[in-house]
Amino acid sequence: MKIKTDKKHLFAVLALAGIAFLFWRAYIFVPTYAKQYSATPSFCVYQEKICTSIGFSFTASQETESKIPRYTVREFPEQGETKIIFYNTFGTGKQFSYEEVISNPLIAKLDYYQEGKNFVIDILRKGAFLPAEISENQSLAIITLKEGDENFPIISDQKPSDNSAAWPAFRTISFKTILSAPLKKAVVFFQDEKIEVSANEFAKNQYSFSFQENIEKDKEYSIRAIITDTQDRTTISVWTFEGQVLAETTLGKDRFKYLGWWGDVNTNYINVREGPGTSSKKLGILSSINRVKVLKEVYGEVVNDNSVWYQIDGGQFPNAYVFSEYVTPIVQPKPPEVFVIPKGVNQGDYWIDVDLTQKVITLFEYDKPVFASYVSPGREENQTPEGAYKVWYKLKKAGMKGGPPLHDYVYDLKDIPWIMYYNESYAIHGTYWHDRFGSPQSAGCTNLTQGDAAFIFEKTNPKLKTDQQELFSARSNPGTVVFNHY
Repeated sequence: MKIKTDKKHLFAVLALAGIAFLFWRAYIFVPTYAKQYSATPSFCVYQEKICTSIGFSFTASQETESKIPRYTVREFPEQGETKIIFYNTFGTGKQFSYEEVISNPLIAKLDYYQEGKNFVIDILRKGAFLPAEISENQSLAIITLKEGDENFPIISDQKPSDNSAAWPAFRTISFKTILSAPLKKAVVFFQDEKIEVSANEFAKNQYSFSFQENIEKDKEYSIRAIITDTQDRTTISVWTFEGQVLAETTLGKDRFKYLGWWGDVNTNYINVREGPGTSSKKLGILSSINRVKVLKEVYGEVVNDNSVWYQIDGGQFPNAYVFSEYVTPIVQPKPPEVFVIPKGVNQGDYWIDVDLTQKVITLFEYDKPVFASYVSPGREENQTPEGAYKVWYKLKKAGMKGGPPLHDYVYDLKDIPWIMYYNESYAIHGTYWHDRFGSPQSAGCTNLTQGDAAFIFEKTNPKLKTDQQELFSARSNPGTVVFNHY
């Protein structure tokens, strides 16, 4: 029997058959997904000069063909960011370790978090920005960030540099780039805010970039520079620094515990000023043989992008100012960890410990150290006497004259401040003629800065009344014990 069909009906049948075939293929080959997955961080490793691999393992809520959920990768090269969204997935809460992330040269920051029913991985990139790739290995999703080759832009010479401490000031922040092709775009974020920068091409395909910001003390700053050339090769550099006075970084926040901290003058012939600026009256000079005690860190005239000046204590220039970069913090004087309370000292009494080896004086309130500082004891030809003594005479100001035996030099000093005689003519007192504390300088006395001497004078016996200029100790007002030792 012969069946007649027209061409229109034949094409319709074939079309329906084709659609049915496509649906059949889709049903057979498109994987099915579970209703829900859980995600667990697995590894974050860097293979030198190859790539960074970040692994997340997934557990499906039911048996299914796909061991990992559906996902979307979103790239934001102008922000240096890659965002990956896994749908219908919940994170377990486990975190990568700080060391895994911070030491990775291709990752500035790695966050993963829940956003509704989806699990989001947010990667702030460093180095070459190449699209992230994701591969599957059973229930493991591996995110690969590839290393760029030598043709990608190079970003260098960041100032302030990474993880450094910067002097608080309105200062210039800069960096340089070297490219293999002309510059197409430069995007800079300061504290995650996009900012305008000035660019200067100082050689072919070599640029310097700079901008200015007000840097504050005790605040951390982050910079993200994203450089793209005309071949659409992009490199990202991320660095941080802290607005901090160098001495605080070195010595800590407790550095003023004993009325200031000590530093060595690191340059010859520095100017000492009446105020914190180069236009202020010059009082004199200090050199690298000198040591000063810093009473305050203050903001003054900006020099070399640094506005910090030091108000100092010392011998020659108490309460004067020097530019901060001329003073280097040193090991600070510390009270002795092991000590013997001298006889005659009772609970609540002050007494003075002078360590002639360390050149450190400590004021104790019985068994509690309340103050420590560097001193200058006697030179070899007339050493400070060892032993325990009591202060027998105090003067707010007086002259001294004399000289060690068998030596031809003599001294005749006027108006020495805060004198505490304890053993005949030996005394603890302030100094105005030198700034070499921490080394033997005297004819047997114990030299202190003028501020340190005033502090100890006020605390110790015999106590003077406001209108008294001098006072001998007495049974009713006994002198404080001084204990000198090596």
